[in-house]
Amino acid sequence: MSGSNERVLGLVEWRACLWAIFMGGLCAAGLLAFSVTVAAQVAPKEMQTKQPDMESVEGLVGVSSEVSRLKELATSRGAVDRWEILWLHQHISERIMAASLQVDATIAQIDNEISIADEVHGYLSDRRDRTVNRANLLGILLGGGLSATSSVLQLSTNLDTASSALDIAGGSASVGFALMGIHAQKGGSAPFDFNSNMLAEFFDRPTLPTSQYPATVWAFLNEPSPTSPEHMTRKAQLLKTWVVVQRIGSLSNADKIDRVTSQPSEMLKLSIDDLEDRAAMLQDVRARISFLKRDLGNLLASLPEVDESAFVPAGEKPQ
Repeated sequence: MSGSNERVLGLVEWRACLWAIFMGGLCAAGLLAFSVTVAAQVAPKEMQTKQPDMESVEGLVGVSSEVSRLKELATSRGAVDRWEILWLHQHISERIMAASLQVDATIAQIDNEISIADEVHGYLSDRRDRTVNRANLLGILLGGGLSATSSVLQLSTNLDTASSALDIAGGSASVGFALMGIHAQKGGSAPFDFNSNMLAEFFDRPTLPTSQYPATVWAFLNEPSPTSPEHMTRKAQLLKTWVVVQRIGSLSNADKIDRVTSQPSEMLKLSIDDLEDRAAMLQDVRARISFLKRDLGNLLASLPEVDESAFVPAGEKPQ
């Protein structure tokens, strides 16, 4: 009987193992099918948002008709004017190069303004730190010295009054220097003496001649971003971000906007916080404009290649 029971138990365990393996396979297959389905639904959307809109870039550069004509000639099976293909390719490349240089010039101006803002910010920060450190050290030295003198005077019963007075003076000195350090923590202010205000055009403020955005770059900033679910323009996205992170507080905060868009003729003094906000906002603009360089590169790479052999004179072989 014991041998029969063992065989029955072994058969049951074997079936249980097979059932577990079968169920595990079903679960794995279900998870795989679910993952594939989700990937199939999400991936096209992500690819669609990450791919730049070539038609939009062509419109910014002003070569939409030229690109269409070049593609038409490149795919034509009949006889085509090879010199027209070469001219179109050259013309489009020159326009893309000009737009790219405009982006570089704009970024260079922004970088210069950021550099000056960082220099003034560093100067004010160093001066503030020296003042705060001196106040803290003087508070420790003076308060500690008076407290130590008060402790020595307490050794004599006839000097209790003087000891108490020194103790009070030491505590008052420590508190006074601490308050001085807290007051100096905000730091001073200084004028921003540099002919650049690249943020002025974002807030409809007067702009310097050196701080005006090229038409291509400004049109790019005023186009809806392909990654924005609300179809907001890149400029509107930047303004919204600056309000959310409290760079300007709100779009109605005229005083703050005046300071981050100031020019030397206005003689406004900027604080450490103003300079930090100004540099950070300029960094945001610089990063957003840099995406135009990517789109220009993709547009140039999408042009049909020119067949060099078509331009070799008759009777000569291509090198």
